[in-house]
Amino acid sequence: MKCPCLRRDTALSSVSNRHYDILVIGGGSAGLTAAKFAATFDKSVALIESSKLGGDCTWTGCVPSKTILSISKRVYNWRKMNEKYVSLNNDEIDDSQYRMLMDVKRQIDENRQRIYDHDDSPEVMQSLGIDVIEGSARFLDSKTVDVTSNSSSSSQLTAKYGIVVATGAIPQILDIQGLGQGKYWTYENVWNDFFVDLEQSKPKPLKDSTVIVVGGGPVGCELSQAISRLGCSVILISKSDRLLPSGEEIASSELQNVFEKEDIDVLCGESAVSVTRDESDGIITLTLKSGKSVVGNHILIATGRKPNTNNMDKGISVNDNLETSVKGIYAAGDCTGDRQFTHYAGFQGAISARNILLPLKDSGKRSDSIPAATFTDPEVASIGLTEDEALMQYGADKVSVSFRTLSQVDRAICEDADMHGFLKIVYMTKTKQILGATIMAPSAGELISEIAVAKESKLSFDKLSTVMHAYPSYSIALQQMAAEVYYDKLKNSKTLYDILKKIGL
Repeated sequence: MKCPCLRRDTALSSVSNRHYDILVIGGGSAGLTAAKFAATFDKSVALIESSKLGGDCTWTGCVPSKTILSISKRVYNWRKMNEKYVSLNNDEIDDSQYRMLMDVKRQIDENRQRIYDHDDSPEVMQSLGIDVIEGSARFLDSKTVDVTSNSSSSSQLTAKYGIVVATGAIPQILDIQGLGQGKYWTYENVWNDFFVDLEQSKPKPLKDSTVIVVGGGPVGCELSQAISRLGCSVILISKSDRLLPSGEEIASSELQNVFEKEDIDVLCGESAVSVTRDESDGIITLTLKSGKSVVGNHILIATGRKPNTNNMDKGISVNDNLETSVKGIYAAGDCTGDRQFTHYAGFQGAISARNILLPLKDSGKRSDSIPAATFTDPEVASIGLTEDEALMQYGADKVSVSFRTLSQVDRAICEDADMHGFLKIVYMTKTKQILGATIMAPSAGELISEIAVAKESKLSFDKLSTVMHAYPSYSIALQQMAAEVYYDKLKNSKTLYDILKKIGL
């Protein structure tokens, strides 16, 4: 059963022009942004895509995952409210659970189609003067590509100024014995197969369907919580000794506490070795390296993504300006092997097109100024260095930390959201320059943007104390934390402190 919205783009697959100012290979975040940037300078652009414009973000990543997370959060809160105030149990609440699942799938499909129609479709590109060509591209030389359409016809296209490669990434599937002998989900197919497979399991209660999730990164964590909140039992396996292993340890431990309170079985420091399936009842047994085994009905592999670059697992090598070793050919986004975020890919897409078309080159790489958010509940967002990374880089005598739990944030208390979460800012002791931040809160994905602006603008952390924030918002905690740093700064400046004391401040 295929989602009708996942038809291929064919509206503009036949174009008369074969010579362009710039060619863009790949229609995801990086490719779309590169093409749109070039079009704003009235350059002729061909955007070559073998499947659907929009890429992972629209079809298999950001849009469907945030939709299912939003719905599952409402379901969870509704159930929790009924348990607290009406004393209903899960069985009574979930009588219509399968109908609910298909409603969730319908909402995901509608949201994907709506965003596609508004932002990504061939018609939108055409309105901007961009030709969309359906097919797969193969380089003939640094200025020419051969495009083979899905109907096997081919044509050659040339680029006057340059070519942007933005072919994205695909699921990274670990070598687990027996995995390929049966069905498994990834972030690409789960948006259809999760709902269809569970629909076929009726009339078994959802809570009797166990989903084994392999991977403790952002995708594994988000989908584990969403699937659990929709009613399934979930076992989450992380090869690392903690969830979200690249971030602050306190975020990992807090998130694991949240998951365990929601009856998600979390196994850290475990890796999958083999999978066996009982064909009679569909039961899956996953054997772990420790010798333990877990049993479930479905398995979701969420072990990361690798560049979609024909066996170049580490991605296309580029310099600081995103140019490859071949002059005039640039690469942007996930295919470079750099950090894989939609917003970072879009940033690199614009920079690559800019560097092709304009005389002065901009850097397309960012190391410590890329905001990231995992949209669990509560959300976990970060930017820059963790405390451990800062200490290793600068030393304990030069690094300070401002920390506040959500139990100290009035808005969190009002919303009964103060049990888990915090705001943590890492900064230079002397200059108050922000080195990094991690926020775990219901709106962490929004809050981190304030730190991103301050960091990019090179504002010292204490300067945020002078920016008036609305009360009672989550963001006012940042102002209060910055004020504490500012007051300490005043106390440590004896001359200024004495002056302020004399005038009564």
